[in-house]
Amino acid sequence: MVGRSTPTVRISNDALAEIVQRSKGRLLGIASIDPLELGEQDALAELRRAIGQLDLSGLNVDAGFYEKALLPHDDRLMPLYEACSDMQIPVCIMSGPTTPDLTFNDPFAVDIVARTFPKLKIICCHGFYPRVADMIAVAFRNENVFVSPDMYTWSPGGRLYIEAANGFMRDQLLFGSSYPFRPMRQGVEDLGAADLTDEAVSRVGWENAEQLFKIGKQARHSVAQRA
Repeated sequence: MVGRSTPTVRISNDALAEIVQRSKGRLLGIASIDPLELGEQDALAELRRAIGQLDLSGLNVDAGFYEKALLPHDDRLMPLYEACSDMQIPVCIMSGPTTPDLTFNDPFAVDIVARTFPKLKIICCHGFYPRVADMIAVAFRNENVFVSPDMYTWSPGGRLYIEAANGFMRDQLLFGSSYPFRPMRQGVEDLGAADLTDEAVSRVGWENAEQLFKIGKQARHSVAQRA
């Protein structure tokens, strides 16, 4: 459950943490921080609070959606990446065709981040669509880059993600529902109907996320029993 913190959408990390707590293990929360609004030191302090005190599970970066659009490898974002790497938590980088300026929808900038912080787990939300082939190339070069193309998997050209998931990208693709833009059931049914091997379905559908967020099968089974 990814939070947002941009000039047009503000979801407090406290509100996100409350929803996570009420879900009794069914949801994980990804904190969101606007470093242009807070400044470097306050942004780092909020990250430490969100992870250490609110028990959120990662950081979302809306690089191209801030008051001043940034590329993902902008120097103002590097301290946050470094902190996430040190805390061993994943960072989500949000980008896609809705970026106010498509110049900033650039997966090659993610390549620079991945190589600067090789231990940092990077999740590319919306898959930087429509630059599908470029995004796949970046994932090919960097094992620490994961891609969640969500609803754009089913957009023109998005089936390349499926093709890649039957090969090397099996361990680097993540299912995303795009809810509320698409019904969750539709997303699950589309994944099941995709031309994926059984192994790829399980990796993309849940196993990659389990490893990224250190959930474990025991925790998943416990949640299923409570449901």
